[in-house]
Amino acid sequence: MSGTDDNAWDVASEVAKAGADLAAAAVQPVAFGQLGPGAKGEGQKNLDLLLDVEIPIAVEVGRTQMSLEDILQLVPGSVVALDKKAEEPVDLRVNGKLVARGEVVLVDDTYGLRITQIVDAAGRIESLR
Repeated sequence: MSGTDDNAWDVASEVAKAGADLAAAAVQPVAFGQLGPGAKGEGQKNLDLLLDVEIPIAVEVGRTQMSLEDILQLVPGSVVALDKKAEEPVDLRVNGKLVARGEVVLVDDTYGLRITQIVDAAGRIESLR
């Protein structure tokens, strides 16, 4: 081996050692604190952050499928048949997800919704299908 090869070998060895030292220094165990209930009133502060967030709420009376041609022929007074009967409960959707069912009521010349059923998690998952 020539002196130049030895010098290159020494430099490569030093670079490898420096890389190993850097990797060893960068890897450190992480210590997490205990999870607990948090400071008293902290939950209320988190809730206050959401009070001005707007979430779309819709009452779905029924659904139907129509061709684009049929939609273009709609005029005032047209009747669109839906997939629910008049006595069936309507769906309350929050942010597009089914959360409750109820019946439409009239309150002082304004429509309202009397909730008759809150949909559980399994029902919400089923409504996504």
